[in-house]
Amino acid sequence: MKNNSIDDGSQRVHLRVWDLLPWIVNGTASDSARRDVEAHVSDCEHCRAELTRQQRVHAAMNADADAQVALPVERGLERLLESVDAHEQQAARYTRAGGTGRSRWAWVACGLAAMVLLEAGGLVGLGTSHRNTSSYHTLSSPDAGLPQAEIRLVVDPSMTAGKLQALLVALHLQIVAGPNEDGVYSLGVIGPGHDIEKDTAALRAAPGVRFVEPADGSRNAQ
Repeated sequence: MKNNSIDDGSQRVHLRVWDLLPWIVNGTASDSARRDVEAHVSDCEHCRAELTRQQRVHAAMNADADAQVALPVERGLERLLESVDAHEQQAARYTRAGGTGRSRWAWVACGLAAMVLLEAGGLVGLGTSHRNTSSYHTLSSPDAGLPQAEIRLVVDPSMTAGKLQALLVALHLQIVAGPNEDGVYSLGVIGPGHDIEKDTAALRAAPGVRFVEPADGSRNAQ
C-alpha cells in the first residue's frame, strides 16, 4: 500500500522547487532550474498552485507602475504583525486537520503560501493611481516626504517586524508603501550612493525573504 505521507526526501524536493519559484516567475532562473521546476510542477499539485499564485503576484506588481499607496512605516509593520498572527492560526488549524504524518509539510505549505494569498474577492490592485483624486494619501500628496519606490519585497509570514526593520536599517532602506493585500512592500533608499542590484542581492540572500526585485522605475534607470 502506498504511503501518502511526504517523507524527508520528498520534502526537500518540494522546498527546493518553492525556493526557485520567485526566480522562475521573474525570468532570472537558469535553464536547468527552469526545466527541473517545469518537470516537478507537472506532477505536483501543491507546487503548481504556488507557481500560479506567484505569477499572479508578479503580474500585479508590474500591472501599473504608478499605482502605489504611500503608507507610513509604522502602519506597514502593524499590518505585518496582524498578518503573521492570522497565518499562524490558519497553519495551526491546517496541522490539526492533517494529522501528525503531514504536520511538517502543513507548516511549510501554509507559511509559504500565506505570502501570496489572493482569495476573498480576487486580486486587489497595488494602490491608487497618483492621478486619482480620491482621499487616499499617495506619493504625490503634499505631505508625502518618502522617497520613490526602488525595490519590491515579499517576506515570509514568520519574519517579525523587528527583524524586518533591522534588515532594512542595515541596508539603509525603508518601507515607502505596503504591505498591500498580497503582502508586497515597496522600499525606498536612504541617502545617496545606492546600488539597487547589490541591495536586491543582499535582500535575496537574507533569511525570511521570499521575493525581491527592482521596481520598474529603478530597473529602467539602470
